[in-house]
Amino acid sequence: MILHHLVFIAVFINPPATSFVNYGSIVPRSILQQSAPSSSGLRPWENASLTLSPSNPLVTLDYGTEVAGFPFFRVSAISGTVQIEAKYSEEYRGVEEPFSDGPWTFSNGLTNTFRVETFNITETGYIESFFVQGGQRWQTARLITNGSVTIDHLGFRATSSNLDVDTLPGHLKTSDDTYNRIFDLGGRVAQVACVDAGNAPSTWEITKDGALVRGQTSAQSSLGVEAANYTLDFDVKIARGGAGWRVASALQPLGPYFVLTSEYPQQNTFANTNRTLLPPNTLAFNPEWSLVNQSTLPVPENQYFNVNTTIEENVWYHVSTSIERTGYRISLNGTEIAFVPLPPPAAPGNFGTPSRYEGTWGFGSMQDHITYYKDVIVTARNGTIIYSNPLTSEDCLAEYQVAPLDHSVCLDGAKRDRLVWTGDFYHTVRVVSTSSARFDYLLGTIEYALSYQLDEGPYAGFTPISANLGSRPQYKEANIGNYAGLVDYQDLFLAGISHYYRYTGDSDGLKPYWSQIKRLATARLAFIDPSSGLIGGSPEIPSPFSFLGPANGTATTGLFAYMLNEIAPLALAVGDEEASTSYSQTASKLREALNRELWNDQLGTYSLSTTDRGNFSLTGVAWAILSGTANATQAASSIAKLEELSFAVGYKTISSDLETDDYQLAPNPSGFLLEALFKARRDLGVDSTSAITHLLDNLWGSMVKNNEYYSGASWEYVKPDGSPGIDLFTSLAHPWGAAPTYVLPEYLLGVVPSSPGYEMVVITPMIGFLNQSEVSGRVPTPNGPIKVAWTLNGTKVVMTVAIPSGTTATLQLPAGASVVGENLHDGQLKLSCGVKELIMEIQV
Repeated sequence: MILHHLVFIAVFINPPATSFVNYGSIVPRSILQQSAPSSSGLRPWENASLTLSPSNPLVTLDYGTEVAGFPFFRVSAISGTVQIEAKYSEEYRGVEEPFSDGPWTFSNGLTNTFRVETFNITETGYIESFFVQGGQRWQTARLITNGSVTIDHLGFRATSSNLDVDTLPGHLKTSDDTYNRIFDLGGRVAQVACVDAGNAPSTWEITKDGALVRGQTSAQSSLGVEAANYTLDFDVKIARGGAGWRVASALQPLGPYFVLTSEYPQQNTFANTNRTLLPPNTLAFNPEWSLVNQSTLPVPENQYFNVNTTIEENVWYHVSTSIERTGYRISLNGTEIAFVPLPPPAAPGNFGTPSRYEGTWGFGSMQDHITYYKDVIVTARNGTIIYSNPLTSEDCLAEYQVAPLDHSVCLDGAKRDRLVWTGDFYHTVRVVSTSSARFDYLLGTIEYALSYQLDEGPYAGFTPISANLGSRPQYKEANIGNYAGLVDYQDLFLAGISHYYRYTGDSDGLKPYWSQIKRLATARLAFIDPSSGLIGGSPEIPSPFSFLGPANGTATTGLFAYMLNEIAPLALAVGDEEASTSYSQTASKLREALNRELWNDQLGTYSLSTTDRGNFSLTGVAWAILSGTANATQAASSIAKLEELSFAVGYKTISSDLETDDYQLAPNPSGFLLEALFKARRDLGVDSTSAITHLLDNLWGSMVKNNEYYSGASWEYVKPDGSPGIDLFTSLAHPWGAAPTYVLPEYLLGVVPSSPGYEMVVITPMIGFLNQSEVSGRVPTPNGPIKVAWTLNGTKVVMTVAIPSGTTATLQLPAGASVVGENLHDGQLKLSCGVKELIMEIQV
C-alpha cells in the first residue's frame, strides 16, 4: 500500500525541471474561408491545404474548445509580399474587433499580451510565433498584402495537455446532457490553465546587444519600486515599429508610459500598422495601463508629441527621461524631444503609490514592435547613480519578472491574468484532483507560492496572493502590495493545501513545507478578534481587506473555521499533534462565536458582519454551512433567504448590492454555495433543490448553452443575461468557476475520501436527485480509479461499484433502502475490492 502510494506521487511530481513538455500540436476542428469572419457555416477541417489570396484573404478557425500554445503555419508556396494578420479570441466576437479580445495590460504572464500579431512570410517551411497564446477557441488568419500563400498545416504547438475530457482520470456522466457539459468544464480548464515548468519561456531574449523585446506589456524592474525623482537613461534600437518604456511605475505595468515610433520604412512596416493610434516619428504617452483602453483597466486619452526628427530603424539612440516637478522631460541623443506635463495623481490602490514622481522603470512596446534595449542607468536628482544594468545577462530576466517558468503551476486563467492566485487555488486543487489528476501541478503551485513567503514585517508568514510567473523569490519584497490585499486568500490557500492532502494522502510531499504552512496559519490566527471571537484584524493590520466579506463577518470567520478543520489532519500526519489539536479547538470556538455574534433570528440567517447586521451574503450562507456552524434549522432558513439574493441567472453576492445589467455574477463564491447546498441536502436533510438547479441550470448553464461564448472551460464572471461578465476582458478558462467538477462526484455520485488519499472511502450516492435516472463516474485515487454507476427505474436501482486494491469502502444508502442478497447495518454495506453489482430498492 505504501509503495503503491509513493509510486503514484513520484510519477506526477518528478518531471524534468525545465525541459519543454511536448504535448504535440493542435489543429482546428472546423474552418471557413470567405471575405469576412463568421461563426456559422464552418466545415470540418481535414488537414487540406488552403490558399490565401487577395480574392480570398481570410480564414476563420474554430478549435472547438479552449486551447493554448505557440501559433504556427507550415507554408508550401508563396508569391509576392505575404503578411498574415492573426487574431485569437476565447469567444467568437473577439475576432471581429480591432484588438480581438485583448490586449492584456495587467501582467506579462509569459505570453503574448496582444491578441493580434502579424507574420511576415518570406519563405516556405515551418513558421512559429515567438510568443505563447495562453487561451483561445477562435482564430482568424487574414492576408493583408497583395501576394498569395498556400498553407499546408496550421494550429498551435501545444503548451498544455489537450485530451478529450471524457478520457481524463476523473469523469462523470448523468442523464442530463447539460450537467454533463457543465462537469466537463473543469476537465478542460484543468488542462489549459495549468502549465509545466519549461513550457512558459521568457518573453525577452537576451543578446550581446542587450534585451531584445518584442511587442508586449511592459516589464518593470524589481529594484526600483522605492525610487523617486530620477532620470532614466538607456540606449535603444528599434528593429521594427517603436520602443516603449515607463518611469514612476508600479511593479505592475501601471504608470507613465511612453512609446516612441519609427519613421515606418516601407520595406519593414506591416500593412496593418495602426497609424492613428501610433503615428510615425511620434512620442505617445499615457499615465495609466496602456495606450489602449481595456474594460476594467480604463485609461485616459493618449497624448501625442511630434518628434520633429526622423527616427530610423536599426539605429541606436540614447533616450533620457527625467522626472521633474512639473512633468517628464524626454531627450533623444541629448536633444529634448518632448516635455510631458505631470498627470494628476493616480487613483489609490494596491498598485504602487498615487505619486507621479515615485516608482520603478520598465520596458515593452506595442503590438508587433521589436526593440533592443541596453545600458540602462538611473540617476538620482543629486547626480548619484542608483542603478546600472547593461541588459546583456540573463540574470536581469528575474529582476524584470520575465524569467522562464521553473515550476509546474496552475494559473487563475489561461489567457489572463496568468498569475498564481492563491485564493483561486482552493477551487483549482479540487477541480484538478477530480479530473486531470495532475498532482504535480498542485504540489508545484504550493511550492511556488511558499517560496515567496515573507520573512518579516506586518505580513510576515503571508504568501503573495498573485505571484508572477516570471519572478523569483529574491525579489519578493518588491511587490509588498501582493501580500496586503485580500487577506482571506491566505485562508483559501491553506484550505487548498489541506485538500491536496485529502485527495492524495501525500504527507511526505508536504512535510518539507510544514514549517512554512504552519507559519502562515499562525500569522492568520493573530487575526482573531479577542472581543468578538471572530476573524477581524491583527494588532499590526487592524483593518484588513478580504475578498469574501468584511472583518468580523460570517464569511471570513466561517472560512477560517473551515480551514482550521481541514488543516488539522495534515498537522497530525506530519507529527505536529499539538498544532492539530489547537486548530480543531480554535475552529470550534470560531463556530460558537459565529452563532453567538452573527446568527440573526430576525433576519433569518447570519448577518454580514458585526457592523452590518441588516445585510447578509451568499458567501456567509455558504461558509456557515461548510464550516459546520449552521444546524439544520439555521441552514434551512438561510437557504430560504437566498431567494432574496436571486438575480437573473445567479445570485447577488450581498443583499444590498444593486441589480444592474452589468452586475458581475461570480462563479467563484457561487461554487462555495453550490457545495454548501449539496452538503445541506446530504448531511442535514435540508431541501436545497431549487437553489441547486438555479445555479446549475442558469449560472453554469450559461457557460455551455451559447456557442458564441462557449469555450469548453469555466468562466470568470457572468452577466445577468448569461453572457461573459467583463465583456471581452473576461477569462473564459478560469478554474475558480468549475466547482461542479468536484461537487458532483462527491455528492451526486457520492464518492468521499473518509481518510486522506482515499485509503477509506464512503460512497453516499444521491440516487434520483435532480431527476437523474442514471449517473456514472470514475474518481482518481492513489490506488487507482473508484468507479460507480447507477441506474434508477421506478424504485429499482442497479448499481455497479469498482473499488481498487488498497481502498476500504463503505456504501451508505438512504433510509428505507434494501439490497438484494445483502444485509445492511444502519444503511451501510461494506464493499470489498473489485467489481460488485448490486440490485436494490429505494424510496424515491
